[in-house]
Amino acid sequence: MAEPETTGRGLAHEVVSAALERAAAAEHLNAFITLDAEGALAEAARRDARGGGPAPWCLVVKDNIHVAGLPNTAGTPALTGFVPDADAPVVAALRPAGAVVLGKANMHELSMGATSCNHTFGAVGNAADPALFAGGSSGGTAAAVAAGVAEAGLGTDTGGSVTIPAALNGVYGLRPTSGRYPSAGITPLSATRDTPGLMARTLGRLTALDAVVTGETARPGDRGRPLRLGLPRHVFTEDLEGPVRTAWEAAVDRLTAAGAQWVAVDTAHLAECDARIGFPLVFGEFAAALGRYLDEHRTGLTPAEVLDAAGDPAIGEILKATALPTGPGYPGPAALHRALAERRALQAAYTGLFTANGLDAILSPSVPVCARPLHRHEDSLPLNGRDVPTFHTLIRNTSPAATAGLPSLTLPLPVTASAPVGLQLTGPRTADRELLAVGARIDAVLRPAVAG
Repeated sequence: MAEPETTGRGLAHEVVSAALERAAAAEHLNAFITLDAEGALAEAARRDARGGGPAPWCLVVKDNIHVAGLPNTAGTPALTGFVPDADAPVVAALRPAGAVVLGKANMHELSMGATSCNHTFGAVGNAADPALFAGGSSGGTAAAVAAGVAEAGLGTDTGGSVTIPAALNGVYGLRPTSGRYPSAGITPLSATRDTPGLMARTLGRLTALDAVVTGETARPGDRGRPLRLGLPRHVFTEDLEGPVRTAWEAAVDRLTAAGAQWVAVDTAHLAECDARIGFPLVFGEFAAALGRYLDEHRTGLTPAEVLDAAGDPAIGEILKATALPTGPGYPGPAALHRALAERRALQAAYTGLFTANGLDAILSPSVPVCARPLHRHEDSLPLNGRDVPTFHTLIRNTSPAATAGLPSLTLPLPVTASAPVGLQLTGPRTADRELLAVGARIDAVLRPAVAG
């Protein structure tokens, strides 16, 4: 990442001190589980003493991604005493680029939810309106970045846990192709579906940090040709809340006026496949993945003990019933094998849409609704005159691509008198840098509308 060099001692201290002041001003959002002021200032002092190097900047890290010397709770009581002695590789990759970790961000317990209303550490407020939920499960990261506390943040994404809160807080978020970012040192939910991801207040910062993590710096060509964008016929653009529909239709109109070529694509089968296999993948993989993690890091805990101590009884009971081999709803190895096979078919279906239609990306609203009031809509929320399940509604547009392991990017949409709304771009597998370049072209069309 191209960063200016420091001009003298004291810059890192100034940067971190200012960030800590912003964190204090945003304390009401409850974005942090651990705010490490002492550690961040000590790291700033070391950087100032060394002099030179990349300019310092502040990073927040979701509390299921290891940071050396800080608790890694994963938002659950049983892990409050677990302190890793090494950074997760995705954190370690960012430090040489100037990152100073401010602390560990609040999250939905064990990443099993999309609001970040944590029963142990408290709910995360939305940066646009603290009376609203932040989305999840990486809600603390999104709120801290959106509030300007840090320049960027790390989250994890299983079914939209980066892109959902990024959209609901009005920042940029990237769920990379599964396996493209290192996943070691992260409390798992589903080995197949999990990935770390990035959030930032600008797309340029997000793109630069992606290059730092992966070492991929290529800038795709063909920037002069019109974009070919997939316009979903089914599910992803249906049953939208009023402000979301208004922002989405305005974005389509602006892109059309700018010369984008739209291709209507059938997408119902993608959502139907995800509905069949998304949860069998999580439930079939959770216990084994968490068990290996707990043993590898010598926590002295078993998955059952973690779930018995869950702060949210509903999460504990659901996972004990469906994700532990002793549970009555456990899908079993055969069901997991079928889900993995059908996931390959889902990936092939996505590939077919991209190749047959020459698409640069498939677009949709990131989330079909805006953020809702804290604590009032954990189970259901109103949408177009009826009550709908909160979790399934929030992940409806993000989960299919996540299950397939495809890269997804969310951009803030211009809105008026409304909570933030996001635009989701889904790209072909491993085409993350191309997707970021497409996102930059789209963002350049949409950003002028903010001032208009």
